Amino acid sequence: MANSKEYVVHGATLKCTMGNKTTALRVTNNRKYTMRGKKVATVMDFAPALNIFPPVGAFGICKPYSAVPPPGNLCTPALIGPWKMPYMPKVVGILKPLLGNSFITCGRGGGIITIKKTGQ
Repeated sequence: MANSKEYVVHGATLKCTMGNKTTALRVTNNRKYTMRGKKVATVMDFAPALNIFPPVGAFGICKPYSAVPPPGNLCTPALIGPWKMPYMPKVVGILKPLLGNSFITCGRGGGIITIKKTGQ
């Protein structure tokens, strides 16, 4: 589990409770604010194929669909956003930044996607 007091940055490691792999977060909603040279993630960085890549199979095999033959069993995120539990006292531009304890729900498999490593 990531440090809940650290900002999440480009390249952070994400983990879904219904998947068997991790993937990296791409920050696209902030081009100006950085932490240690990396763009800070915001609540709006949740678009599959843009912020989470690859769009199909990003988190490996999806547990609820494990009996389905490929590619139907691959974890294809359908995120119900924006991210929850951002850092409320601060803003990145006009958006709230993510912290290590931020999370988002996946509508396809019902998993919770959390920050495993903040990327710092």
